[in-house]
Amino acid sequence: MTSSVWEGAVAGAVAGGATRVLAAPLDLLKIRFQVHAAPSTPHDLGTRLVRAVTHIYGEEGVRTFWRGNVAATGLWVSYAAIQFACYQSLQNAIVRHDHTLSWVWYSGSGAIAGVVATVATYPLDLCRTVLASQGVPKVFPNMRSFASHMYATQGPRGFFQGLSPTVLQIAPYMGLSFGIYSTLADLSTTHPVLHAVGNGAIAGFVSKLIVYPLDTIKKRMQMQGIPRPAAYGAAIPRDRGPVQGHGA
Repeated sequence: MTSSVWEGAVAGAVAGGATRVLAAPLDLLKIRFQVHAAPSTPHDLGTRLVRAVTHIYGEEGVRTFWRGNVAATGLWVSYAAIQFACYQSLQNAIVRHDHTLSWVWYSGSGAIAGVVATVATYPLDLCRTVLASQGVPKVFPNMRSFASHMYATQGPRGFFQGLSPTVLQIAPYMGLSFGIYSTLADLSTTHPVLHAVGNGAIAGFVSKLIVYPLDTIKKRMQMQGIPRPAAYGAAIPRDRGPVQGHGA
């Protein structure tokens, strides 16, 4: 059975917006740990996470956990809408040509849809990363100030800074995610709603874990050339002591 492209777009937009609002605090922490590298070991990761939450809340307030959320919500609503619309279009085209939907088709469609949505919404992704990564004092108080700076200093191309590693990350990520999900769905015969949630969680976790190093590279490249205040490192509290290599 095929679904309309409109249904896919609406479902994706609603899911993307709801997920964005709920996951914003965790996403902000992830971005700051990726951008503000500090020496750490697996043993002190939990301690650093607690310290980071306490520091951000004490220094910047609870609203900070949703900083850049306008850009992020716009990103995820538009990204999910474009992605699922494109994915549904590809699935419908495959069925029309009498091809049997398989893991390969699901993965390929997911990868293509992910790349299309990423390129279309990338300026919002860049804006979200910059706004969320700021500590105090802030260089860019809002989206408008950041957009004005980028256009004045780098021109339109500046809004696509770091796009290459992003595409290299999103293609395998979405391909794996949709491929794993479809495979698990084929194995699920009872409790479809529960299986859909579980399958989505497993597919997202496994695929994200595989491509996570590329996501960190992407975030670092997005921040290249972006002005930072002297107190920029305060965005994430660092342990005292000699600085060591970041490692894996």
